Formats: sequence, structure tokens, C-alpha cells
Amino acid sequence: MRGQVWRWASVALVSALLLAACSDVEEGGGGGGEAGGGDGGATVARCGSDPIRIAVNPWTGSAANANVAKVIMEQEMGCTVQLVEIDEFAQFPALAQGDLEATLEVWPSGHAEDYATYIEGDGSVVDGGELGVIGNIGWFVPAYLVEENPELATWEGLKGNEAMFATAETGNQGQFLAGDPSFVSYDEEIIENLGLDLKVVYSGSEAALLTALDAAYAKQDPLLMYFWSPHWAQAKYALTEVELPAYDAECEDAALNRDGDGYACDYADDILYKAFTADLEERDPAAFAFLSAMSYTNEDQNSIALAIDDGGLSPEEAARQWVDEHEDVWSAWLPTAG
Repeated sequence: MRGQVWRWASVALVSALLLAACSDVEEGGGGGGEAGGGDGGATVARCGSDPIRIAVNPWTGSAANANVAKVIMEQEMGCTVQLVEIDEFAQFPALAQGDLEATLEVWPSGHAEDYATYIEGDGSVVDGGELGVIGNIGWFVPAYLVEENPELATWEGLKGNEAMFATAETGNQGQFLAGDPSFVSYDEEIIENLGLDLKVVYSGSEAALLTALDAAYAKQDPLLMYFWSPHWAQAKYALTEVELPAYDAECEDAALNRDGDGYACDYADDILYKAFTADLEERDPAAFAFLSAMSYTNEDQNSIALAIDDGGLSPEEAARQWVDEHEDVWSAWLPTAG
């Protein structure tokens, strides 16, 4: 069902950058350190004295990534890491201007224009390689609705049944529950272009989406919502993704060149990538090498996010717990001093 996978940067180019960074890193001052579990105890490269500012976007997975990087970089490499809360669109100008050093989770389906402008265009931002997490944005309904109304599994089946999702706020129209207004979304365009009688209502945040989902499940109420994976809630709640028209070249053009105008299909699968300010490799080769090498799975990220949202831990506590239990994963990210 899913459409074309979005990816612009060449794997070979990213690998070359990483190899160059690893060959250039130097052993800095400010405390020693041995790489745990890797390279036979080789000395770990140290960060420079300037802080490394990493973006935290308004969803839990982003906080998980950033805090994992912070814990390891400070613990193993002597870095000073600052986490900066910022929405996903504002982060590209901030990277270009040098106000951020890195963002660790870009969803390319919503950032084709940013990629063309800042990475392929003026070169003020560089592609930092894949995060390892595969993302999927879509429309979801609770599985209990589809069990009772199988037609709701497709957009054609939604048509004519929109009133099932009506609320006091939407009147005779069905409600489509969106998240934070800053999230990547084409839902208003999809609704208009497919002729659906739905009104987009913004919940305001990921937490508000989860609250609405929990409330709907408790009462077995209808709910049609914007959601994504990886997300721990996909395991806690049985959700069915509504089949939208397949992602195609016209939707790619709408996203890239027409600000979403004419978008009438599913979201593209997202191979999530990292992005850095252009001079990070020169200013801090060790930080650049570590962040370039950082890569883990949907399951890794979900376990951290679950500990935050459902386990009551702070993002840093959850990240530290994962780090303590997964040295075999992250030790491979550590650059050695040359």
C-alpha cells in the first residue's frame, strides 16, 4: 500500500564523509576515556570545547534520539551537549545559520523543499546519514471500528460515512483529528482533493492525540486520526491504517514544488535521516563522526519512548536506561582518536 520511499542523499557520499571524519578526529583535552566494548579498548576521540546543540522536535521519538546522543557524548567523549526544543520546519534555517549543530530525525516526506534549498542548494546544511528508523505517517482508526465496519479500512469506505466521526466542534462534518500544527501534514489537501466531508481539528500535541486515543478506546468511540510509526502506542492499541491512494509522482511534485497544492494520496514511506550544520565536521570532527555513525532500530526507539510516555521516566532517564543496557549497539558509534 505504501508509496515510493523518499531518499535523496547518496549512501556512498555519507560513507565517504564519515570515513573522512573518523580519520581526522584527534584526541582532545578534558579527561580520558576508553571505548567500551569496541576496538579492544581504543582511546575514544574527544569533543571540542564548544557545545553541541541538538534539536528536539515536539514528539517523543525525537527526544529519545537526542537524549541518547547527549548521554553517550557527555559520558564517553567529554562533550557539552545542549538540547534545543524547536519545531521541525524552524530547525533547517537554524542549522543553516549555525544556531544548531544537528537534528537527528528528519521525516523526508515533509522536507523535500528544505532538502533542495539547504542541502542540495546552498550547502549550508549537510545530510548526516540515515538514523536507521523507518517512519510511516498515515490515517488511522481503532481496529474495533473496522471489525464492525470493514469499509472504513479505505478512503472510499470513509466517503459517505464521515458523519460517524462528527463531534460538537465539527457539526455535521466528520472530525479528522490532527496533532501539533507544526507537524508535517497534507491532510487538509487530501480531504479536499478526495472530496471527503471531514474537518481537520488540531489536538495540539502528540500527548493530546494519545489522550484522545485512550479516551476513544475506553468508550469504543469512533476516531479518525493522523498518526505514525514507529510509536509505542501502535503496540498498546490495535490501530488500522486507512488505505489512501498510492503515493505517486504528482504528490511528490505537490510536496516539493506546490506547497501541497493538489496532494491527493498517501504519505511516502520515510527513511529518517540526520542533518548537520555545514561546518560541524571542521569544527568538531569527533562530534561529527559520532552523530554520523549513530543508527538504531524502530524497536530501540520505541522502547525508549515507551519508558517516557508510559513508564513515567524523563527523556534523559529513559535514554540512560537504554544506554546502560545496549553498549553493544552504541559502542560502534564511538570514533577513535587518531
